[in-house]
Amino acid sequence: MHSAIALSDDADDFSQARFRFAPPDNEAPAAVGVSGVIGRGTDTAILLVGLARYTGGLHIDLAIRRRLDPGPDDHLHVTFNAGLLVGVELADGGTVVAGYDDWNNLPAADEPLLTHRGGGGGGREWSSTLWLTPAPPPGDLVVVVACPALGVDESRFTVDAEALRAAADKAEVLWPREPDQVHHAVRQNPVDVPPGGWFERAFAALPTDEPAG
Repeated sequence: MHSAIALSDDADDFSQARFRFAPPDNEAPAAVGVSGVIGRGTDTAILLVGLARYTGGLHIDLAIRRRLDPGPDDHLHVTFNAGLLVGVELADGGTVVAGYDDWNNLPAADEPLLTHRGGGGGGREWSSTLWLTPAPPPGDLVVVVACPALGVDESRFTVDAEALRAAADKAEVLWPREPDQVHHAVRQNPVDVPPGGWFERAFAALPTDEPAG
């Protein structure tokens, strides 16, 4: 059951929420040491390229490989972003599916969250990274994919519990994380605003950060 989290303006709260969507920047992760084909169709394969274990989560690298060059109307990035389903099954029976509306429906801090971190490519290949948090519980972890648009049926890849445990022991905190600096927005008018015109009046009407005198 998901419960929305209201984020305050407090820098510490924002920092904690941010690491639900990205690995911490003060850690050196440990490679889990597994890779392979998760699923494949006639002309397409979805690969697990690698996993990296942080103290509080798991970074997942996926890739699509195709046997043939795409046609002129074949936009792989659209298919990849809209048609690829990725999920994870945890050792405790919990499941989570990567989604695109996480900021508006953020699970509680102790509930699993799987987020897309980005991707790129073209032609016969495409790659994507995902971030799973919190760290998975002890036991096997199963990565599940499906992409009907590319002819790949629902497929599973099991990551062995011992490989995950060994990587967890090697993830290293480099240093205590320093608080984020607070940056205040600086509003600047465009250069050479025509005097007496609409833009001059529009910018003059904008609120300023200056205290009232």
